[in-house]
Amino acid sequence: MLKILKYMYILANWKNSLSAESSKRLAEGIYSRLLHQYLNMEIVIFPDDISLLGVRSILDSLSIVKIGAQDGPMDKTSSLTGSISASNLSKFCDYVLLGHSERRTILGETNEMVALKATEAIELGLVPVICVTKGNGTVFDPYYGIKAQLESIHDHIRRQGKYLIAYEPIDAIGTGISADTEDVKNTAETIRKMLSGIQGSSDIPVLYGGSVNAKNVSSFLSLEGIDGVLVGGESLTVDSFLKIVKKASDTQNLQ
Repeated sequence: MLKILKYMYILANWKNSLSAESSKRLAEGIYSRLLHQYLNMEIVIFPDDISLLGVRSILDSLSIVKIGAQDGPMDKTSSLTGSISASNLSKFCDYVLLGHSERRTILGETNEMVALKATEAIELGLVPVICVTKGNGTVFDPYYGIKAQLESIHDHIRRQGKYLIAYEPIDAIGTGISADTEDVKNTAETIRKMLSGIQGSSDIPVLYGGSVNAKNVSSFLSLEGIDGVLVGGESLTVDSFLKIVKKASDTQNLQ
């Protein structure tokens, strides 16, 4: 009997950590060593805007690898300083990362802004990866912040197209200390219940992001309700990132 492997998403957020040349070298390293075509897996690389075209040109022939932008426009017609244009986004990208906790906390992005960007991304034919965090949760309702973020998304896009949800605990972002797996499992389950209640479906992929590395990735990917990971610092070298990819594949085969 043929075993059906769980579909997994391995996302690499390079932030603004690399120069354009370093981004190209990293992409070339991934290209040269990603020889095995893993089944039921999609790898998405999110370089900075300056490096998008160069990285895409290197990785374009690898069907398993897609390219994403780290942010997107709120509408296709506006002219906004510092923003990537809608036409360029749709030309060079497959995915777009939205609502990352750093943009919410440091730049003040609201649920409304993230939802508008997600709507625009879907209209452009892109797949938005929408980051959510417990944020404004309370002792009585620790998931209040997540519910508000999900409801805002639904109010705008109403399942017009495919999107992913990435749960990222703020305490685990860039700290080297990942979240407790039981907390991640419970939060993923809650997110799915919320999505089912809000829009009648819970089949939207849910990912975990926060200090993911080769040592802990299997513990997250083996959780029921987690369909992938969003990797930060450990995606910045070929060795560490491809170890995560290999571990993800091993986890698929064990399930």
